[in-house]
Amino acid sequence: MNPTPKISVVVIGYNDEANIRACLDSVRWADEIIFVDSFSTDATATIAMEFTDKVFQHKFEGFGKLRNDAVAHAANDWIFSLDTDERATPEIREEIYKLLAHNPEAPAYFVPRQNFFLGRWIKYCGWY
Repeated sequence: MNPTPKISVVVIGYNDEANIRACLDSVRWADEIIFVDSFSTDATATIAMEFTDKVFQHKFEGFGKLRNDAVAHAANDWIFSLDTDERATPEIREEIYKLLAHNPEAPAYFVPRQNFFLGRWIKYCGWY
């Protein structure tokens, strides 16, 4: 059996010190965490440095470009992407490990997510 591939987590952000710690704490299990900041003026980048030394500054030129810039810093083939207001659950961590342990058939996977608005989970209208 092949060894389980390593996982890089990429997170992009700007001025989100209220969320960055919980986001990065939820992915401590990753082999590598990459954080790309767009020159935050609050403590976002400083907090990110508590979790990884791979904190990079990139000018914001659109979400797609910024996410691709973050992916370019990743050392591993498998990448899990999050925004600062998102959290990786223990269940998704286990699902990722199980998938990668058995020679994944696809080059990418979609992860359903739970969206919350005003403290309530939005289960319908295409949000889940």
